[in-house]
Amino acid sequence: MSAHFLEINERTLGKPAVANASASRAIAPWKLLARCSGTTADSCVLIDRLKALGASNKEDGKAALSALSKLITVAGTGQPIENFYDKKQSHPLHEFVYKGRTRVIWRIRKNDVRIAFYYAEGKIIFLVDAFAKRKGKLTKGEKKQLEDEVKAYIDAEDDQQLVVISHQGE
Repeated sequence: MSAHFLEINERTLGKPAVANASASRAIAPWKLLARCSGTTADSCVLIDRLKALGASNKEDGKAALSALSKLITVAGTGQPIENFYDKKQSHPLHEFVYKGRTRVIWRIRKNDVRIAFYYAEGKIIFLVDAFAKRKGKLTKGEKKQLEDEVKAYIDAEDDQQLVVISHQGE
């Protein structure tokens, strides 16, 4: 069964699309993907999480949008994401073994908001989740949720069932 993922870019935030200058770049940009619960852009799970953050706490909502906006810009450089953040803002969040390999979930932080991501194959960053975290450590449940998301992505990729969808009009 196909798994659908939305390509996250400026259009996701309601900004005009930036012309693709990657042909002139020495380093290819990262493609940001987030899981969808359906087959359309409006079913993006990450976007729903961001909306929920903003609805429950305006400051968290602003921080989440700011963090995602910067991440979109940084991804366009093609360089490792952590090169643009200090160690408190970006570092490995959780590691686990799946299919014989250690998988590392990273995070970026803006105030109390965390955006968890996974470096996938082929210049793809899978945006795993966005959440407010007011205490330092992840719970077992949070770790399992993050692992399950990454495992689902890896399985879809391995089974060649990963379908990338774009915003309407792209």
